[in-house]
Amino acid sequence: MDAIDLPSPIERPRLSDTIYGLLLEEIMAGRFSAGDRLPTENQLAQRFSVSRPVVREALQRLQSDGVVMSRQGSGTYVQRSPSQRVAELTSQHTLHEVLQVMELRMALEELAARLAARHRTDEQMLAIELARKALGDVFGQGAAAKEADFAFHRAIAVGSGNPLLVAALDQLAEPVIGAMNVTLSLTREASQQRRVRVLDEHDRVVRAIRVGDADSAAIAMRYHLDQARNRLLDRNLDQ
Repeated sequence: MDAIDLPSPIERPRLSDTIYGLLLEEIMAGRFSAGDRLPTENQLAQRFSVSRPVVREALQRLQSDGVVMSRQGSGTYVQRSPSQRVAELTSQHTLHEVLQVMELRMALEELAARLAARHRTDEQMLAIELARKALGDVFGQGAAAKEADFAFHRAIAVGSGNPLLVAALDQLAEPVIGAMNVTLSLTREASQQRRVRVLDEHDRVVRAIRVGDADSAAIAMRYHLDQARNRLLDRNLDQ
């Protein structure tokens, strides 16, 4: 008798993920602004008909994302408020994933920039500089910009002289480019001041690698990625 293929079970989101998404959606929509205190755990549990541990887990995720902060004996407050545009660029449940990608990039690309400053060849330096120029040429052009941004960061990984860093970045290409699409879209729609600052952040990395200053290259890359994370979370930063 032939075996019967049963349908795979549908994965259901955890309750805490749902509460996280609902609260994040309200913050992005402006119902709670930076500095506002959120309802208590008890109030949120009653409102959403869930247990306090579920609410607590959702709040802990928001805190780890840098969206809210807990004050001992006072409650939970909104620390930074992403724009509603973030909700349109990424679903309510994937902002956390975008932030996780950025955290991983900080570890990989800070190291790549440091090593590139030490080991890059003249040919690799030229490739990094050409990649930066290409990014500037298409910076406001959507799909082309995210591909150019990835090519720039990959050129630095190649310049590190460590093929494992290149392989790691290639393996992560899809989520990295997806996160770049979100941050670049926000920058493209923001002020000229923000666009200038973002390109200047790239230039700082290039200059440090060119002169062989490993510490400055690592710091510049860290600063660039940290600022990208801040711009994602704070609707008022460099508008």
